[in-house]
Amino acid sequence: MSEQFEFDSSAGALQPRDHIYTPAAGGPGQANGSANTERNGHVRSPAFGVWTVLDILASRWHWLVIGGILGSAAFFVLGLYVIKPKFTALAQLLRYETHSASEDVTGPAVTPETFAALLRAPELMRRVSDELEPSIPPDRLVKHIKVDPQPDSQEVRVFAAATTPQQAVDIANLFTTQAVAYTRELQARQAEKLAKDYLRKQVEMMDRDISDLEARFRAVPGSGNVTSRLAQVSGHIDALNQTLAVEQSPLMTARMVQQLDEALIKLQGELRELNARYTELHPDVQRKMAEIEAVQSQRKSYSTNLAALSATGVSTLAMGADGRAIDPMVEIIGAKLNSLEYVRIDMLNRQREAELYAQDPPGMARIHAPATLKTVSPNHRELKIGIVSVFGGFLGMLCALGLVLLTEAVDSRLKSADDLKRVARLPVLSTLGDLNEMHEEAQTQWAFRTWTMLQGRLSRSQNHGLVCGITSSTEGEGRSTWISLLAEAASLSGFRVLTIATQPSATPADSSEQLAEGSVDPPETMNAVENNHALTSNVLAFPARVTEQLTGPNSQPVVHIPMPGWVWNLERRKQWRAALNHWCKIDNLVIFVELPPACIPEAVLLGSNLPNLLWLADSGTADAEETRIQLQTLRDARCNLVGAVLNREQGRSLRSRFPRWIGCAALVLALGAAGGRAQETAPLPIEPPPGEPAAPLAATADARTNRFFSITGPEQRADWQKHLTLGAGDILTFALYGEPLLTRTEVVIAPDGRVSYLEAQDVMAAGLTVDELRERIDQELSKYRKAARTMITPVAYRSKKYYVLGKVVQRGAYVLDQPITVIEALARAKGLETGILENNTVDLADLSRSFLMRDGKKMPIDFERLFQQGDLSQNVQIEPGDYLYFPSADVQQVYVLGEVSLPGPVTHRPDSSVLTVISARGGFNQKAFRSRVLVVRGSLNQPEAFIVDTMAVTAGRLPDFKLQPRDIVYVSHRPFYRVEDLLDLATTAFIQAVVTSWVGEDIVEP
Repeated sequence: MSEQFEFDSSAGALQPRDHIYTPAAGGPGQANGSANTERNGHVRSPAFGVWTVLDILASRWHWLVIGGILGSAAFFVLGLYVIKPKFTALAQLLRYETHSASEDVTGPAVTPETFAALLRAPELMRRVSDELEPSIPPDRLVKHIKVDPQPDSQEVRVFAAATTPQQAVDIANLFTTQAVAYTRELQARQAEKLAKDYLRKQVEMMDRDISDLEARFRAVPGSGNVTSRLAQVSGHIDALNQTLAVEQSPLMTARMVQQLDEALIKLQGELRELNARYTELHPDVQRKMAEIEAVQSQRKSYSTNLAALSATGVSTLAMGADGRAIDPMVEIIGAKLNSLEYVRIDMLNRQREAELYAQDPPGMARIHAPATLKTVSPNHRELKIGIVSVFGGFLGMLCALGLVLLTEAVDSRLKSADDLKRVARLPVLSTLGDLNEMHEEAQTQWAFRTWTMLQGRLSRSQNHGLVCGITSSTEGEGRSTWISLLAEAASLSGFRVLTIATQPSATPADSSEQLAEGSVDPPETMNAVENNHALTSNVLAFPARVTEQLTGPNSQPVVHIPMPGWVWNLERRKQWRAALNHWCKIDNLVIFVELPPACIPEAVLLGSNLPNLLWLADSGTADAEETRIQLQTLRDARCNLVGAVLNREQGRSLRSRFPRWIGCAALVLALGAAGGRAQETAPLPIEPPPGEPAAPLAATADARTNRFFSITGPEQRADWQKHLTLGAGDILTFALYGEPLLTRTEVVIAPDGRVSYLEAQDVMAAGLTVDELRERIDQELSKYRKAARTMITPVAYRSKKYYVLGKVVQRGAYVLDQPITVIEALARAKGLETGILENNTVDLADLSRSFLMRDGKKMPIDFERLFQQGDLSQNVQIEPGDYLYFPSADVQQVYVLGEVSLPGPVTHRPDSSVLTVISARGGFNQKAFRSRVLVVRGSLNQPEAFIVDTMAVTAGRLPDFKLQPRDIVYVSHRPFYRVEDLLDLATTAFIQAVVTSWVGEDIVEP
């Protein structure tokens, strides 16, 4: 069939469609005049984005939980096997340097790193391993011991790890003991090797050299006079020294002058460097100038004393006592002998010292603190296993996430509206959840909303009917359910509803037989199923019978036509189109056609003759590839696909909930902004002390308040904060730019307000800001230093204080080191004192009489409004020198005495009366004289008494007596209560006697 038809309810017939892809204005493609409905599947596919992934995770969250549990369990078991219990003991060694006359004996100084390397020696590990019980191999023992030298200290920490605390302590103590012994042995071996291998050989070589020189000395003639000549030389040297004290040789003088010139040049260079940094008043500059003057004076004295020595003195030095000249060779040999003797003696001393070191080495360290059980720290095995388990849980969740994404990637089923929209390329018009979880009212509401949506999209107006077919990919996806719900909703909306259920043919033979039977069936066969509104299969040949069911006197609101499995050949399709044209003439008729699944050709043949066609997909059932192919077939057949619907939707998309979260976030932000705007400052007048005239409002000082509990912004700063000055007790850190060694930390301003730094002594700092003090220090230092730039950093402000006294928990003076308010000041004082009154906790401070003094004036702050009503406008900032006082509350009481159940005090209230206070103390007892209650008022010297008849008050004849604070209410006993007691006893005894005589037995009073 080559023609396509659309349903136009105004024309009452199916009209041919010339171009289905571009609907005309006002036609079915533009329901209600809207051109937004896209036809025949031409819609952009949604991207696979973050929301899709979140929806997948939300639908399969149990996989993530299971993966996390399995991962945690696996890593928990792994942690139990891998993470063993370990305890670490701490022992401390103290290094020390051995002092000796020779560095060869002790060796060079050992650095902390070298000492730590010595303690890791394999020989030491082997010794410790041999001593341990049970033994640990040295290669494993190295992993159990850690040597940690402390920087800038002689302390060396030794950590020993083991499976038990006691074993860790034993390993640490044994290692430190062996380490001390090992270092001593190392020193002994070193000293012994030095004494035997080096010093002994050196001494032997010295002995040989001395023997050779002695032999040469004896071979020289006149060597016997060497001793006397040496003595004469010593005398001449002493005389020469005395002569040089007065007169110097020209050569020595010239040399000294040269040395002084070099020293003078060096000192002048240093002076130039000091002048570049300091002024002439600086002590270093003055000291350097004094040194230069001393060198210049010494040079001048050497320059003026250049007299030559007498030749006699020099010749005497070169002549002996007998007048003969001394042989220079003899003197040289003697000098060599003397030097060798000195060196030999030094070598012998070093050898002797090395031997002493070898016998008793001092060692390199000693045990400073042995390991004990108190120094043992566990490895927190449970915490580590927990961390590993948590990591395993995250890893398991990641694996489960990958598995979920992989499953979703290979799963070709349609599960969500995004999947359906992406595969079908159709707008998703509606979704339906699980009907088993929806009550009847919810189903009705959903059907009405969906019907209204379909009517608005597919019908020209709300009063026109429509024709719509529904098909799906396979059987059992819910076509009948949707048609049933929509038909019921349309019927409730006042429309006539005709539902047609087509069934595919089984085989061609059966189809031909059914066609033949249908062509000859008489109309009377429809009466057999009239009660359930289902018509037989020959309705296409007799469409008037259906019209009669819809418009006749016995019309039904919903008529259902089951269509058997026919072969929809050309003749049958002509009947189908003719029947639809006939039924479309009925006013307000809604026709829902349940088409076969799209995998059957009849669905394509029937759908091509319908003006509107909906695609229905069952969540978790429809296959994506099959759906795509079948929809393409329907598009090729020019079926008018107006949209898709999803049945049994599995959960709600997170994207649909996101707008609600945006609304909540916007509300929170709006409330925060409103709270920020509520912060403001307001001036409060200062109440002058009694006796002084009140100043005008414009002249009063501003008391800054805020609408929050604390100072939250810089715009709330007070004047003293904007110009913050220093005072006695403040702590500062001074530094000089470019001179890190001149930094002075935690300099306290003295009680007199002065501070000193370098050459700037006793500078007044009180009353100055940090910048002003910096300028003052720079000014003082500029007298001694050039371009002095001081850096001052405040460490702590302790000069500003305020005082809190009265009925607070912690009274005293507090440092005002940050901006605070009255509430914060009271919180620092630990709050108000409390007490117990009539089994109730009450504040002992009288807020009505509390006050804040500032600059000798009382601030008009209402503490009752602040603390009892939460009026933050009274939350004034605290300033330096403020005095907060909370006086004691005067508890007003009334005293109840006499014949009452619980005599004692009662708190006075404005409505207290005689009966109320007596009731508060438990009421009258049996002896009370209620008609004469005494009330005593006034002082003890002049009391005033009142008699109150409480019986008349309770009877309403007299008003109750109103009490005042400190009144005494006394209830006396009745005047004849003892006579009443005797009468009671007598009456009781008489009754007992009568009863006893009558019944013949004693009656014992209970």
